[in-house]
Amino acid sequence: MIRRCATCFACCQWAVAPALLVLFAGLLTSAAALAAPWIDGGDRSLRSDIELLAARGLIAGPVTTWPIPAGQFANLQEGTSLAGQPEHVRKAAQRVLTRLGGPGGGLRPSGEVRVASDPNLIRDFGDNARDEVDARVGLDYDGERFAANLRVGALSGFDGNGYRPTLDGSYATALLGNWQLYGGFVEKWYGPGQVSSLILSNNSRPFPKIGITRNGTEAFETRWLSWLGNWQLDFFVGLLEEQRRQVQDTWVGSLRFEFMPAQGFTVAITRAVQFCGESLGCNPLEAAFAINNTDSDRNNSNDQATIEFKYVRDFNRFTVSPYVQFLNDDTGPFINAFTSYLTGLNWAGPWGASGAAWSFTAEYSDTRATDDWFEFDDRLTGLAYNNDEYADGFRYRGRTIGFSLDSDSTLISLVGGLTDSRGRHYRLAWHNAQISTAELAALQATGTNFQFNSVSAQPVNVHQIEGGISAPWRNFLFDLSVRWQDATPFPDRGSEFNVEAGVQFRF
Repeated sequence: MIRRCATCFACCQWAVAPALLVLFAGLLTSAAALAAPWIDGGDRSLRSDIELLAARGLIAGPVTTWPIPAGQFANLQEGTSLAGQPEHVRKAAQRVLTRLGGPGGGLRPSGEVRVASDPNLIRDFGDNARDEVDARVGLDYDGERFAANLRVGALSGFDGNGYRPTLDGSYATALLGNWQLYGGFVEKWYGPGQVSSLILSNNSRPFPKIGITRNGTEAFETRWLSWLGNWQLDFFVGLLEEQRRQVQDTWVGSLRFEFMPAQGFTVAITRAVQFCGESLGCNPLEAAFAINNTDSDRNNSNDQATIEFKYVRDFNRFTVSPYVQFLNDDTGPFINAFTSYLTGLNWAGPWGASGAAWSFTAEYSDTRATDDWFEFDDRLTGLAYNNDEYADGFRYRGRTIGFSLDSDSTLISLVGGLTDSRGRHYRLAWHNAQISTAELAALQATGTNFQFNSVSAQPVNVHQIEGGISAPWRNFLFDLSVRWQDATPFPDRGSEFNVEAGVQFRF
């Protein structure tokens, strides 16, 4: 059984800092620095660039697992692949290569500061403040086979209330052949969704994890598996080490496999398992290999799985990409699947001849679980992210690690973006969020220990309009967002207007 002191989780978290400092000191003696080990999530404009390049065959392999390792951009770094490409594609490639960096990267200061009158209710792929003040500074090191980031930061209100120190974004990686080992507080995004991911997103703060992923996505050479095309695998084990209501210090393991059996077509399968904990028996092997987990066949774990399909077609003047994600929650894979849904359609293309590009996304997410796939008339209450043995479910520090609106909620989003020839990104979004249901609220009001929505204890319908701009300048990226919503989660009432501003810097 895994046992740790629940009252000293902050001390355990900060024990990582000395180890990273030692690692930095060792890396300073390594070989000459190369490009960054991967491209992190969080930049909406850069994601549009990457998906454009992937649609035109300039990036190898699938691009629905973030961070995306540098090995997938090998062809782009050679430069010859851009011959004959239109200006907006060349501009996108230049921005991606700038983010990756180049030879001589070495040890560099970096950081991020965000302030918000109120954190955004609807967290999408982009970086957003997690409190009124969200700040971190640190050092990045990129070596030939080793890389590390150290981020020391804090979250708090403007008055200092609720101050929490953080190491979010701190990690170290090592390249062994075509495999990249990593460890730290790595923020991940699994899925094709532009606004949401049902299984793993940036909604919660990143929890500590160790894992392995492929650096390049070359296909199998054997004829028995070569039909899979370019493929990616990401595996990690992480610890939800914060104070939890019932089962303390639970572990999460995740295995994600995605492949491209046809040009432009991506299939991804992910399984996440919550296991062990202070008050439960610990059998990781049983949790890993027991696929069925029903009332009559329990395996002392909390399981989730997704299957995703994404297709992108490049028509030269524009690209079209439909996608779907299905989430099954803690049960058999096909019957009694307890399924939640996400579907969307993304369009993108050039704007004029100077290198500007536009994108538009329509997306729908629904965590009102159904008993089986496509049985939309049979809704089940309080199943997504909840579990009777693990009362906090798939949540970390009070937020789901997947969909930002938690269980029994829907979100409709229309999002437009424009990146001009100088790399400035303008966005406009409309969201309609239906948070929780009357049935779930009735259960939550009875004091049930595990069926709840962490965003709102009562159902609420929210319309939100957001406008924003991101503007690069030298080594800085400035961001400004303005939002208005006509309602707020219970127990607050009335409409809300808020502003968020941020700056990132990398030298």
